[in-house]
Amino acid sequence: MRLLLTIGFIIITFTSQYVWVTFSPVLTNIAEDLDVNPVLVGYLAVLYPIFFLILTIPSGILLDKNFRFWLAFGAVMTFLGGSLRVLMPYSYPWLFICQLLAAIGQPFLLNGFVPFASRLYEKRRALIISVLSLSMYLGIISALAAGYYLYTVGGVVMLIIPSATLSLVGIIFFLSGILLVKQDSPMSGYTFRVREVVGKRDLWMLGLILGFGIAVFDNLATWLQPVIETVGLGKYAGQAVALTLVSGLIGISFIPSIVSRLETRTIYLRTVIPLITISFITLSRYHEVYALYSLLAASGFLMMPGYPLIMDWIGRFHRKEIQGSATGFVGFISRIVSVILLFLAPQFIGSVKYYFTFLAAATALAFLFALQLPNDRKLRVQLDKT
Repeated sequence: MRLLLTIGFIIITFTSQYVWVTFSPVLTNIAEDLDVNPVLVGYLAVLYPIFFLILTIPSGILLDKNFRFWLAFGAVMTFLGGSLRVLMPYSYPWLFICQLLAAIGQPFLLNGFVPFASRLYEKRRALIISVLSLSMYLGIISALAAGYYLYTVGGVVMLIIPSATLSLVGIIFFLSGILLVKQDSPMSGYTFRVREVVGKRDLWMLGLILGFGIAVFDNLATWLQPVIETVGLGKYAGQAVALTLVSGLIGISFIPSIVSRLETRTIYLRTVIPLITISFITLSRYHEVYALYSLLAASGFLMMPGYPLIMDWIGRFHRKEIQGSATGFVGFISRIVSVILLFLAPQFIGSVKYYFTFLAAATALAFLFALQLPNDRKLRVQLDKT
């Protein structure tokens, strides 16, 4: 039923993100175990943004046409990617294939947040989006926070056991629920209208803003460990990113609901982005562990609520018939930006100063696009009139 499906969706979303950054906290150690260059291990995580870029628009279109089938496709691909790694944990090509499967499934899951909430929980849309967003971030937090400890206990095998177990539990709940939901439920499909989506100026701005935000997060999750290893802080990388995410979850727990209720999404983005930029500029100059923890935590607290706010914007100001496609389009624009910056980042990982200056420049550009974002209060008034 709906509850089983929702629980399964939450667990599978958690697993998808856990698989993404499983190796990031111990990137250099895994490279030694697999006898490959550390950059190759980093590229396992890079597969996620690459395939999100490739599949985000197609996945959005497919979700609008047959939501039930394609959401299940994303869940099954995530299950395969998370569970099959245990078969050959010390084979880089095999881990690459499994990461590829999970990376293919991710766009169908993330682009399903808004249509899932709107179709099955219309009156509690914002709450369901926030819960799914929390699950997404918790998956990342868990992998980053526990990664170093799990590796020291049992090496590569211990690192991948949690995702294998959770993927099995998640797919059982998900498939049980989706098979029991009635065929004539609100999960039936809609028709994609490409001109309507591409012609929305606010979707372009949201995509660009989200892109720079995702780029910052992807860079921290992927490259922070080798960056701060240059100043002897490498062992703190996983905990630092996890702390960033935990503080972000605290922000997500109440900031989006307040901002959404007050219709001040645009004001919020224009206010917090400069503060995050200042944090990264400070980190480029001060290389102490406490500065790293406190400033990244503050940045996460302010930055992470932006994701559910952007998803809620789509659910609030765009019709159900195009929400999957609209989410996919925003994801496409965001991933073009994030993938470009993710591949540029290795040019700066040899210096903490240059790396955090690079991130500060990214957030500064995001602020310029936030200035072009329409006022959401005015959009609400226009929507209510129609």
